[in-house]
Amino acid sequence: MSSADPASLSRLVTRAVEAVGDAEGFARATGDLAGFDAEQARVVLGHVLRQALEEQHPGGLDADDVRDAVAATARAAGWFDALDPRVLVVVLVAALGEHPDPEELPRLGHALVLQHSVLLVHDLATGPGRPLRRALETALAEVRRAETVEMP
Repeated sequence: MSSADPASLSRLVTRAVEAVGDAEGFARATGDLAGFDAEQARVVLGHVLRQALEEQHPGGLDADDVRDAVAATARAAGWFDALDPRVLVVVLVAALGEHPDPEELPRLGHALVLQHSVLLVHDLATGPGRPLRRALETALAEVRRAETVEMP
């Protein structure tokens, strides 16, 4: 996280997640988030999603669990005109560390991937007993830890 301010990223993600359900507010908030360092935003959102999935499925995740998560988010995000369940699947699979072959997927823009990531974070990583702030702090700490391990 050395090249960008983690507190700013946390604020941008929080604002975007809080805007879910408000099409105009969501567009503004995710647009601001898309202007942040793309790689850092994707890594942090991926950590938040992976952490949420691990907490909700401590025995492991199977295809039915992924399908259920995608279906629930797609139902809840009916207000989002650009919703694409295939992008939700790509985001979830990437959060779990599997990256699909780029040839198999349509070209996905950074902003669209972030929007779908935020929708999933809203549905999977927030709610009673699951404060987003805690999830973001954990994700940011993990990213910092990984960076120190990678540095010589």
